[in-house]
Amino acid sequence: MGSSKQTKRIRNYLESLTKEELISLIFKFAPESFFDSINSQFASQSEAVVIFNKVSKAIKVLLSDEDLLYNPSGFERELLKQLEKLRGLWDKLPTQIGDLIIKIVEDVEKSFDDGYLYIENYDKEDDYFESKEVNDYIFRFLSNLSEDVKVSYVENLQEILRNSAYSTFLDVERRLPELL
Repeated sequence: MGSSKQTKRIRNYLESLTKEELISLIFKFAPESFFDSINSQFASQSEAVVIFNKVSKAIKVLLSDEDLLYNPSGFERELLKQLEKLRGLWDKLPTQIGDLIIKIVEDVEKSFDDGYLYIENYDKEDDYFESKEVNDYIFRFLSNLSEDVKVSYVENLQEILRNSAYSTFLDVERRLPELL
C-alpha cells in the first residue's frame, strides 16, 4: 500500500468515517468481483449451482475465445473475474469447483499446445504466460478444502502438472506439498 505513515493516515481517516460513509465508499470503489463473491457466499445450494453453471459456461467461452487467447493479460483478467464469482461457493461446491480448476489447468495446457497464450515472442523458450494471481487463487482454494477432499485434488493436480510441458502453474506445483 505504501509507507507505514501513509497507511496510518489512511487508517485514521477511515476510522473517522461513519458506517454509512464506509459503505458508500465500498459501493463506489470496490470491484464487481467483491460483490459477486459476497452474493455467492449467501447463496442457497440451488442458487450456488446456478451461479456455478453460469461461471463454468463463461470460462468455457473464455477458453475458446481466440482474441483473448492471443491476449494473455486480457485472458488472465477475465478468468480471474469469473473465478472470483466462485469464491463464496468454495464450501458449498468444493468438488465441482475443484473439477473446474483441473479442467482449466488442462485446457490452458492444451491452449499452449495449440499456439495460444504466448507472450509476444512465442518462439523463445520460457516466454509464455504465467499468472501469479490465478496460481494464488488455485492454492487458496485447495487450502480451503476439507482434508478428505484436499488429498485427492492435490494428488490429481500434482500428476497433471508433473506431466505438463509448460510452467504456467509451476508456483502451484511447488506449493502443493505444503497441503499434504
